[in-house]
Amino acid sequence: MIKGAIFDVDGTLFDSMDAWHNAGYNYLKSLGITADKNIGDLFFSMTMDEVVEYMQENFDVPKDKEVVARGIHDQVEHYYRDLTELKPGALNLLKKMRDKGIPCTIATSTDRFLIEMGLEKAGISGYFVGIFTTTEVGKGKSFPDIFQNAMDLMGTEARDTWLFEDGLYSMITAKAYGMPVVGVYDRVSHEDQDAIREVADIYVENLEDLRFEDLQR
Repeated sequence: MIKGAIFDVDGTLFDSMDAWHNAGYNYLKSLGITADKNIGDLFFSMTMDEVVEYMQENFDVPKDKEVVARGIHDQVEHYYRDLTELKPGALNLLKKMRDKGIPCTIATSTDRFLIEMGLEKAGISGYFVGIFTTTEVGKGKSFPDIFQNAMDLMGTEARDTWLFEDGLYSMITAKAYGMPVVGVYDRVSHEDQDAIREVADIYVENLEDLRFEDLQR
């Protein structure tokens, strides 16, 4: 039976993966530079330093690497501050959690200040008792530390704490740690969907499709 919930944010609660995917393209566009709309596919697999170097080699962007990196980050910040949208069904699910007295936390690889911006914009800050980031924890979601920290705060055990996630590697970590998982479809991780269906205890293409009763088994 569910006694606590841990939510990923990007791709799970927020329809925000395009903000990251298109940040480089949008930055170039802000400079009046026309680039292939699909350049985000290339940038998405790169580190920030690699993206900046690629831009400086191929486009007329500032020579100062920090200026370029800041410009890209500004595009992402703009999304979280002004454009954040919840995925369908996310708000209703959080309301059900609150109504049933189930504590909810966030476990994310995104910087805290961006998440806090997005939560404020979406009006859901009050639904979470804590936010945990991989940067602050010091380990990524390939390790269970971030989930354990969230459970310590909620006072729950792994078997009773559901992870809501769109990323395959994070789900694998949680399952190996004894946590049940709801796999949430996101188009950015489309290629992993077959594997996600196998790993997740429950798989939904849309949070509106989730039956709360299934979390209480």
